[in-house]
Amino acid sequence: MAMHEIETLVELSVLCLDKSQEEGLDRRSLFFNLYKLQQQYDTGFTHFRVMDVLIKHHFVYTFPVTAHPFYATHAAWFDALAASQKFSFIYEEPTAEWDQETNPVAGYANFDFATQSYILYCDAGSSLWTAMVAHGVLTGDDAAAPEKIDTFPLAHEVAEAAGEQKDKDVLGLWYQLLPYMVMEAEQEGEPIHYKALEAILELVVANDAIPDEGLPPADELPVGGELGKFCKWWYAPAADKMPATAPEDVEEEIDLEAVAFTEQVDKSAAWYEQQVVQILQDANAAITHMEDSGPNEATQRSVYERLQQGLVYANKGLELSPGQPPLLMNKGSILMLLEQYDQALAVYNEALAIAPENPYVHLNRAVLFYHMEQIPEAIASFEQLLQLEPGNEFAQQWLSHLKSDG
Repeated sequence: MAMHEIETLVELSVLCLDKSQEEGLDRRSLFFNLYKLQQQYDTGFTHFRVMDVLIKHHFVYTFPVTAHPFYATHAAWFDALAASQKFSFIYEEPTAEWDQETNPVAGYANFDFATQSYILYCDAGSSLWTAMVAHGVLTGDDAAAPEKIDTFPLAHEVAEAAGEQKDKDVLGLWYQLLPYMVMEAEQEGEPIHYKALEAILELVVANDAIPDEGLPPADELPVGGELGKFCKWWYAPAADKMPATAPEDVEEEIDLEAVAFTEQVDKSAAWYEQQVVQILQDANAAITHMEDSGPNEATQRSVYERLQQGLVYANKGLELSPGQPPLLMNKGSILMLLEQYDQALAVYNEALAIAPENPYVHLNRAVLFYHMEQIPEAIASFEQLLQLEPGNEFAQQWLSHLKSDG
């Protein structure tokens, strides 16, 4: 079972539940348990693939970073984190080192390039969510803990929604992966809900959702015992699609003539902007991971190459739609990550000339000046931002910090 398959399973299940017409469906609890399932495997952090849906159904909550219960105690640390514009997990004790038992992840924060703001996130049921409830920030239904649901009833709920929508992809993925979950449950001595599995199999067969690929070879299935009986029953409808034996490893040659190179297809400026935003988010997440885990040459090279691709996309977007402040600011952010500060400043200045009253332009210039160690210019940019947004707490805190250090 590949980890990317689990990530895709959860992502598509979330989207399927979002589209369900069933009244009273507790999507919030279903999302909670889907991500708990994903956390059992060595997967990445994938919330941002479907973040709008998670926020819509009150599974994820967003706040300014100043709303963190420990902000007053660690204001300088939080302000520096926000200034970095990087994705970061927030631990229960924010400034201490991570420890699974004594200092686990409580929430997370990320710079939203669409709104040019640094956002604090917490999931329903997390320890940061618990703190927000205790402080009265979240009340009513938002203060209720998500209901815990076992894996197989959870899968059944998703499969019912997928059946209503004739969604063969979701049903097919659950069909592929559930046997592995059954094996794990048996090994761990956990309950296996066969009624739920029977209902799921009926939905898969009724919707002709058994995938043509990805099924295990017939000669690798367990024989005998409860697990053997289960596999014989589960895979019976797929007998004509399952390979008899595992294929030999053959190195496949790539036919470059047959590859559909996407750069040959006409794309809009908005498409290029979306790609740049995604590249920035991925790069910041990778940089944060290296900061926590130590430098990695392969990751550094990958980040560098992705940022270079981001520059290409930003320039193509600006060719199609010249002078767009969001694209200019995101191009400047890529240059700042590449530590090409003078070029980043030139781009930010171009955005400033076009949109002098856009507060995010002043914010980006202030952060850049800080990285360039041009503190007077950083102070001036934060002051200009506050003229446009007098209540901007981030700028207020940073201005106080820079002036006190100066």
